[in-house]
Amino acid sequence: MVYRHTVSGTIFSFDDLRELLAKASPLRSGDMLAGVAAGSAQERVAAQMALADLPLRAFLDEAIIPYETDEVTRLTMDTHDAAAFARVAHLTVGGLRDWLLSDEATSERLGALAPGLTPEMAAAVSKIMRLQDLIAVGAKCRVVTRFRTTIGLEGRLSTRIQPNHPTDDPRGVAASFLDGLLLGGGDAVIGINPATDNVDACIRLVTMLDDLRTRFDIPVQSCVLAHVTTSMAAVERGAPVDLVFQSIAGTEAANRGFGIDLAMLAEAQEMALALGRGTVGNDVMYFETGQGSALSANAHHGVDQQTVEARAYAVARHFKPLLVNTVVGFIGPEYLYNGKQIIRAGLEDHFCGKLLGVPMGCDVCYTNHAEADQDDMDALLTLITAAGCSFIMGVPGADDIMLNYQSTSFHDALYARRILNKRPAPEFEEWQLRVLPNLPDAAFVSANGHSPPALLNLSFQAPPMEELGQEAAAIDDGGFDPGDVLAGSLSVVNGGIAVSPPDWERLRAWTPARIGIPLTGVSQPTEQQLEFQRDHAQARDAVHTPLDVAAISGEIEALGLETLTLQSMARDRAEYLQRPDLGRSLSPESLPLLAPYMQGFDIAFVVADGLSSVAVQNHAPALLADVMPILHHEGWSIAPISIVTQARVAIGDDIARALIASIVVVLIGERPGLSSPDSLGIYLTWKPAPGTLDSQRNCISNVRPQGLPYHIAARKLIYLIREAQHRQLSGVDLKEDTGAIALDGASAPMLQ
Repeated sequence: MVYRHTVSGTIFSFDDLRELLAKASPLRSGDMLAGVAAGSAQERVAAQMALADLPLRAFLDEAIIPYETDEVTRLTMDTHDAAAFARVAHLTVGGLRDWLLSDEATSERLGALAPGLTPEMAAAVSKIMRLQDLIAVGAKCRVVTRFRTTIGLEGRLSTRIQPNHPTDDPRGVAASFLDGLLLGGGDAVIGINPATDNVDACIRLVTMLDDLRTRFDIPVQSCVLAHVTTSMAAVERGAPVDLVFQSIAGTEAANRGFGIDLAMLAEAQEMALALGRGTVGNDVMYFETGQGSALSANAHHGVDQQTVEARAYAVARHFKPLLVNTVVGFIGPEYLYNGKQIIRAGLEDHFCGKLLGVPMGCDVCYTNHAEADQDDMDALLTLITAAGCSFIMGVPGADDIMLNYQSTSFHDALYARRILNKRPAPEFEEWQLRVLPNLPDAAFVSANGHSPPALLNLSFQAPPMEELGQEAAAIDDGGFDPGDVLAGSLSVVNGGIAVSPPDWERLRAWTPARIGIPLTGVSQPTEQQLEFQRDHAQARDAVHTPLDVAAISGEIEALGLETLTLQSMARDRAEYLQRPDLGRSLSPESLPLLAPYMQGFDIAFVVADGLSSVAVQNHAPALLADVMPILHHEGWSIAPISIVTQARVAIGDDIARALIASIVVVLIGERPGLSSPDSLGIYLTWKPAPGTLDSQRNCISNVRPQGLPYHIAARKLIYLIREAQHRQLSGVDLKEDTGAIALDGASAPMLQ
């Protein structure tokens, strides 16, 4: 059906509902990249006016992605609640906006309406709303979920402690967990993003967190945010899994890019429910989403990124999750260019999710190659808390040292609670008051407000090092049991409980995270705030530092390896940042340089500048020096090393196909973080073909001396190369399991 509207005497036409929704979207870089954005401000307004006049019933008659080809569309249509929809069935999109803002739309009525709305309806009405509209309606939507804490109650704001570590070192994870706990965090979830998709590492971390929880009777739930298949394997091996995590998207094809489908999620949910680990409820799923993920996977079907995002909430709603988190600024400026676009997207996501009956949280965040900073995040944090967001992140010092992006700190959560009069989840608050009954505001803030209070003393013990796993054992810590990080003696002070402060200096030896930052009120002191700004500037500069191709070629050739110098189709850094599609393909000038080598190889190595040429310059030659002697010893045929500028990961696919290589290994500069502007990533793919999915790749991240040391990264890579060749696959079906491998650089013994 064609939709039309006239603005200033010009008739604007939109060929179908999909185009109408896209052209009505407020401006964002992802829609421009996809070629679906309005061509002018007047066309955008015309689309919004036409959309406002559209009857809601039209969304039930016209699917923007065909029912026959997409299981998310089928899920939405097959589960639509006609009785719930009847309340608003007579309305247009504009009429729905007016009703949502009216006093008639109470929290109870909004909750009853949720199953009657499709994600396209929610997306449509959000496109004609101002920020204050999104906030006003979002604040009225109440979605309450339960596991060991109750999340989403009115007047409450929960936090997820995100104690990530570049090598999954349990000691560093435990140190960051302690930091968050002392600053009142963790009532949403203790959630670790693992550095590797390893079942043993997942089990080790989730077991440690469960031990800490049970020792001190803390009413929290934990989660290791590994791929759903990893969590399922951990459950099968008896691990104490509370929540099952998975990133999801709004199309079947995009979810396939994550290596999942609805049947797999249903199976995982049943496994988690069977454990029966909840105490006040049994909502066991945790999902994360983000605008741009479907476009990144080339699985958006021409739908604008905000509408596709809303469709992801229909997937989430079906599985009754405890938590859904929009990681709003995580992907990069090609999808949300600046702070203004990130703020708008965060409020849209929260509104659409809550309107559809989903328990929404928000990772208020940005990457260092986006045009955003902490001021933008302060604005979004304040607005989304006012909008009734269920939970936010708590990252030490707002700096994630493993994922290399900026989020909200534990201090930020205290600010949001104090300024907007929010409290933690009731079960967690009761535990706080029981442990420290005299503290104000039910938060772990010291009476004078100048330093983190000491809750629990540290007890250092020396268990057998093998209990920590080989990665942890590679660091000489003098012996430490991460399970005892919270153990200690308590004393009564002024009618409450307090102890001596943690030994932050010793804890900082185990993690580069910004732990132990004092408080001034609920903010960070001037010194730490300015250090953050300095490091942010350094990370921003690292994005734009060009790769010294001559220097790195010389270093690699000194290892006895031949090199080729290539370039992607992105002509410069500005185009590279805005056009990831160009960074995934070789330039026409580069393709002929591969022609003399099209003879067939076991492995093609690609050294790509990525988002941090500094990482490639500093670490790629050293890693190759550890890996190559082993591969040569085992008889692998290796193509000349391709050095590519302005390159994305998928450019390795072009190169591997041109060289007729069975395996491609891309060494690429990861996006710079404040503590790690030079982090190297490794991506391995077995026999890449056109349309290779991200779920078909294996990733090893944070390779650098201060993160994952070269010899450990080499061990992991050698294992994946051998297994990929043996099993003829890569990606989510190939789990990295290096527990039995001993490797010490080039002199390591060979596995038979």
